Amino acid sequence: MAPGYCVIGLESVGPDSFRSVRPLPPQRNAWRDPFAFKRGDYVRCQLRAAPDRPPHFEDRQSDGLRRTGGFLGEADLVRCLKMAEVSIDLDGLFGCSVQSRTARGNCWVSPSTGCRSICGCVYGNIRFRVFEDPQGLKLRAEMVLPSDESLSSLPVVDRDWNRFLQQVAERLGTVNIGSRSQKFLNGTIRNALLDSPNRIARIGLARAQGDQCWLMLDSLFPQPTEDWLGALSQ
Repeated sequence: MAPGYCVIGLESVGPDSFRSVRPLPPQRNAWRDPFAFKRGDYVRCQLRAAPDRPPHFEDRQSDGLRRTGGFLGEADLVRCLKMAEVSIDLDGLFGCSVQSRTARGNCWVSPSTGCRSICGCVYGNIRFRVFEDPQGLKLRAEMVLPSDESLSSLPVVDRDWNRFLQQVAERLGTVNIGSRSQKFLNGTIRNALLDSPNRIARIGLARAQGDQCWLMLDSLFPQPTEDWLGALSQ
């Protein structure tokens, strides 16, 4: 969420059950640098009444985030995510119909029909597309849900994945960087994702543009590791 961070937390609501909460900073919609927290940190905050911004019903104004000292590793975090909002098909993601202009284009939902703005899915397949842009490489994903329905051209806004793409590009140099990065992601990295027991994606809705909330890939697990970069030298 440039130029800041959109933070999603999990709140326990019962035995083996969680719900997503989006704590907003006291005065803004996004957290700015320096941001002292990382994925998996336990935090405590006081939440106020939710702003009226359908379908972003997870939004809650906060008094700031405070450390508790706890931390969840990736496997435990994924386990909790699978006990939060999940769907096996398109209509279940946001509780409404998902629309698309073309078969290979990105999708959106109407803000008046969505009942939430974040949901997980255990994807069955994934492929990446890398675009060269004057401002840097842009990463998009094509994903197959358990229902065999597909989501195409999802903008990847996961900061760790975009950081990983930049590291890949730095190692590959400048010649045909987009196509070479895409080939690497759809080879070694795609195989690592599909072989992982921590396979899950969190699909989110961007803020409304007119009568459209566009889908985006908020978080992709497993998260990239430094070890994966070693495959570039093989």
